[in-house]
Amino acid sequence: MPSIFFNHAGKEAIPLKNCVRFAPHRQTYHLLNDEVDGFFWEYKTDYFAITIFDFYLKKTLSYAYQLEDFSKYVAFSSHIMCANGEILPPYQQLSSNQSLVLFNQHQTLQTHLHQHSNYYAVNIDFTQKMVDEYLVGRYQLNQDEIFQIFQEANSFIGGRFGKIADEIINYKVSSIGSELFYEIKAKEWLSIIINDYYNRQNEKQIDRDDNLALENVKHYINDHLTTTIPQDLLAKIAMMSKTKLKDSFKLKYNMTLTEYIQRRRMSLAEQLLTTTQLEIKEVAIAVGYHSHSRFSSLFKKYIGIYPHDIKKQTSFIQKRLPCDNCQNEICKSQKLAE
Repeated sequence: MPSIFFNHAGKEAIPLKNCVRFAPHRQTYHLLNDEVDGFFWEYKTDYFAITIFDFYLKKTLSYAYQLEDFSKYVAFSSHIMCANGEILPPYQQLSSNQSLVLFNQHQTLQTHLHQHSNYYAVNIDFTQKMVDEYLVGRYQLNQDEIFQIFQEANSFIGGRFGKIADEIINYKVSSIGSELFYEIKAKEWLSIIINDYYNRQNEKQIDRDDNLALENVKHYINDHLTTTIPQDLLAKIAMMSKTKLKDSFKLKYNMTLTEYIQRRRMSLAEQLLTTTQLEIKEVAIAVGYHSHSRFSSLFKKYIGIYPHDIKKQTSFIQKRLPCDNCQNEICKSQKLAE
């Protein structure tokens, strides 16, 4: 989810002096209103913009944005550590440990974020100047190639984006060298997008009929997450052998069938744990797992924390506790009120 979806935040946000939640090299802001409570940090240059969001959503929020209003930026990208919602078109679920890349075609973009959920993400948006000087000028890419690179960017390059996102969040240095750090991270992030595209071009292409069959398999999985999903049945739906289905699915979605099913189930489990009063055991059964240990290990793998911590995290962010060593006045007053 690109930073444009919270572009209104700056109008209401309060700058925090001496805040060490994020890097002191730029400003951290606090936003508190009827819809959200949380913090964001931003670093902007003529070539890219980096934004960190750490919000708790009190209400379900639905936004519609005209990307032509953000013509300075050619592409928007985000690594989401924690989220619960949807984005369209095309329809995609927003969930934890997911990455997104969007090309600015002056389209209307909609997003829906569910109430009582957390939104924690690092965004890097690239300007036309970055494209002109870096991709066109230096690497001699033409406009058609650039369009295809961003348009076809794989949505599940999360592991590689995630490493850079963690480095940006944990970077707390304020010096002249910080500007070089952020430039390197932005270019490293961009190189992942480019390399992912060219690596996929070297793989064999999926024909039209097989592509449609794989879409049918994906939709079947999404509609039957709470039931047993035999791969024999999926192969029949796709009208492929099991081997061809496995290979083709991984080629198209950059993950195995098993991983896709697990990701979707854990995303549903996260939603149930944060928006209902169901116990962990009940949620595990609801998404197809009767083994508590198996469910917990998969939840930790894809969501980043254990199920028993999710309620604590939600409660923590609802109260929005300050950093232990934060020196800004807002956090000091919150500590005194504890």
